[in-house]
Amino acid sequence: MDKITAGSLAGLGAGIVIGLISLILYLSGICRMCLITIGGGIVRQEMLTADAATPTWLLFGWTTHLIISVLLGIFLTYLLYLTGRDFALLKGIIFGAAAWFIDIVIISPPAGYIPRSAADPGELLILLAGHMLFGLLTAWLLCRYAKSALTPSP
Repeated sequence: MDKITAGSLAGLGAGIVIGLISLILYLSGICRMCLITIGGGIVRQEMLTADAATPTWLLFGWTTHLIISVLLGIFLTYLLYLTGRDFALLKGIIFGAAAWFIDIVIISPPAGYIPRSAADPGELLILLAGHMLFGLLTAWLLCRYAKSALTPSP
């Protein structure tokens, strides 16, 4: 399996799992910030304040979330290809934490997707855990099902 296909599938699979977890936490009221609503906020800023449970908002959010998940999966595939499969799960966790930092700390606040004043530290930690779990799951899927994409050819 080539690197782009492997990374796309691993990122898609992990993105679905993490998106569902985030959406369940959001809909149950445990977490006010949801990866799906944040993703939809990129397309429609109103999604961050509107009822995110409507089908239109969910479609925007899921589409954006899964596109980003696929791109991150491809990026992690190349990272593991270049650095080797040793400690791949740890690399995946660190990759997820780096993605969280770039998304939640650098990109989202200035763009208005997450207002700095409204960010609850507990919810930011939940989002961090979700990103780290995404990286872990993506790396695991790659190591389990796409070893050939991570191994340099002789």
